[in-house]
Amino acid sequence: MMPDSEPGSEFLRFSDLLTGYRISAVLMTAHRSGLFACMAERPASSAELCARLGWDSAYGQRLLDCLCALGLLAKKGNRYDFSRCAQPYLHSSSPCRQQQTLDFEQQLIDSWSQLETTLQGGKRIFAADGLPPEELHRARQRYLGAMDEAAGVRAGELWQCCPNLAASGVMLDIGAGSGAYLREFLQRSPGWSAHFCDLPDIVAAEDLHPQLHPLRARISWCGCNLLDDGPSDFDRIAEQSCDIVLLSNVLHCQSAEESLRALRKAAAKTSANGVLLVHDFFADADWRGALYDLHMMLNTYNGTAPRQSEIVAAACRFGLPHHSTRHLPSGSTLLAFARAEEALRAFDPQISRNGR
Repeated sequence: MMPDSEPGSEFLRFSDLLTGYRISAVLMTAHRSGLFACMAERPASSAELCARLGWDSAYGQRLLDCLCALGLLAKKGNRYDFSRCAQPYLHSSSPCRQQQTLDFEQQLIDSWSQLETTLQGGKRIFAADGLPPEELHRARQRYLGAMDEAAGVRAGELWQCCPNLAASGVMLDIGAGSGAYLREFLQRSPGWSAHFCDLPDIVAAEDLHPQLHPLRARISWCGCNLLDDGPSDFDRIAEQSCDIVLLSNVLHCQSAEESLRALRKAAAKTSANGVLLVHDFFADADWRGALYDLHMMLNTYNGTAPRQSEIVAAACRFGLPHHSTRHLPSGSTLLAFARAEEALRAFDPQISRNGR
């Protein structure tokens, strides 16, 4: 059962777990039908919305009222609008919109329906093997688009944990993807430069990270597979040359052994007074991390949400004995590692040392 149940509320918490799919069904139906796109134009009455969407008026109003009760919509007079808390994520013109995330999540619902079959088979069942290159590229665009939307929220949370940065330095983003975390960092830190590190085809496809184009003069591009031990562009980044090294939502895509290999290589690039940041969902952190581990089991070939305790122990072996922990508002966890304790204190004195 999820934590934080107060005495007497255990059955309510159990019931919420049991029926959680109903909330998701309401949200996904509203998105898939085009309701949120309609509402982006202007607030509208139930009759107007149902007519535009082809819904039965009585049944449609019941769905709209349910969305109000869930806090996604607000009703003013006889007109429906986005609620204040949901508007940033549902309005099509919002910089924090999550439209591609909603599209991508629909695909994930199909994979979660294969949970029992996956458990029985001991391997990933829901896969899209054999896609032609064009469809593979579109699938990658959908994935990175969804990840970019989520990162647009989480990147701000992450870098707010780092208020005491030096005026200049070098940042390395490993597994940079759409570049959302790197973009947010460079916009906040005009004196810094950065290495964008990802697979060669991600680096080469400029349409996958268009918002980095205005910052290109401050970015060097490193196309490599960190799991390969052969020579690569990653070798051109000098050992202990980076003041901040970021592994954001990278380790969970790999097996436990592969994650440690990536962590070792990241640690080697972290300078004597630098900090290695590991931002992820950890299987032993809370119920979200445990659930994320199943998400990796269903949707990657061998991914597993790392265990925080194992990452801390491995970082120590790799020469980063000092660490701090910060739980971010959106549910992820940020671990900061350093060779010297003073580096952590200078990085952010508000982060508790050695694992709060």
